[in-house]
Amino acid sequence: MGCQASRRILLLATIVVAASLPPPSAAQTASCADLAFSGGRLYAACSPLEELDASVHWTYHASNGTADVAFRVPGGSAGWAAWAINPSAVGMLGANTVFAYHNPATGVVAVATAVVDSYAPAFADGDLAFAVYRRGAEYTDGVYAIHATVALPGNSTRQNIVWQAGTSSPDGLPESHQAFGDNVMSSRSWDFRSAEAAVVVDDVPAAPRDSVYRALLRPKNIHGVLNAVSWGVLLPLGVMLARYMRVFPSLDPAWFYLHVACQCSGYVVGSAGWVFGLTLGSPAKGALQHHGHRNIGTALFVLSTLQVSALLIRPKKTVKVRFYWNLYHWSVGYTVVVLGVVNVFKGIGILQADQKYRHAYLGAVLVLAVVAFVLELVTLTVRFKKGRR
Repeated sequence: MGCQASRRILLLATIVVAASLPPPSAAQTASCADLAFSGGRLYAACSPLEELDASVHWTYHASNGTADVAFRVPGGSAGWAAWAINPSAVGMLGANTVFAYHNPATGVVAVATAVVDSYAPAFADGDLAFAVYRRGAEYTDGVYAIHATVALPGNSTRQNIVWQAGTSSPDGLPESHQAFGDNVMSSRSWDFRSAEAAVVVDDVPAAPRDSVYRALLRPKNIHGVLNAVSWGVLLPLGVMLARYMRVFPSLDPAWFYLHVACQCSGYVVGSAGWVFGLTLGSPAKGALQHHGHRNIGTALFVLSTLQVSALLIRPKKTVKVRFYWNLYHWSVGYTVVVLGVVNVFKGIGILQADQKYRHAYLGAVLVLAVVAFVLELVTLTVRFKKGRR
């Protein structure tokens, strides 16, 4: 009876925690409007750029067709950053670019302008196709900031913008960036008057910004989907299958095989998502670090690995030590479920996902919680009737 009570308490704790978790509030997500620039520079508008965790800030001057622009992006201290307007096409080729990089001679951040005319350009500071009246760059707390005043080509507020970040060659000049993920998606067709944006991928116009294809293609979202499906859905579902199906003798041993299949598939998918997350958050790439999310993810991987490994040493039901094995198995299992749900919500906040995605996952958790609560009442009734016989 003590073992049954422990399991019941753990399950109810899981339900309460999962059901009471709110979606991350707006206060939990840093706004680009809160970012400050040196020299007291202020801008009339700003917008986050999902790719590369960047942001663009600007003030448009309709009187003379110019714009004061600032661009921020995380990067390594030996890296480089770039922001560009492409007057002739979308994407990289033809981009009139303002670069920021560390000058190896002085050790400070230098700024230069160049037109990218090939996929392996020979870098040289030069003039652009439009006037650049002021330019500058700085590097603070792992973030590059580029600022410039530019004459918008054709005196048009609608421009194709491109941004990048990467490592540097030994002489300090920018070298090629990664050719996948965010680095090939960092383009917009941008309106400096209204801030309306359409997505472009390299030199090919892409689907609208909320395109399902584009969302799934982004590495961070792949990581998020893998972990939401595994830690956030499959593992809780597997726990429920074992908890409630085993009460009915007619479902034995089907419940066991379903439980193992659900947990093992969740472990495989979740492990893939964890490895994916480690590569995304590598400090060597200058990525923004989310230590709490990362640490919980690592704890999930370790605990679930122990949980799967425990199946190999599961003692027979007739052995006394089976009671302690069961206690360990249930305790670790419910801990993984709680941590998994918590970390999925943390990840949704980090991705700055639309409210519909937060609400969708919260709805899924609430459905699982309600179903678990109803099944708990049903199984308690079944056990009570069996006990009276």
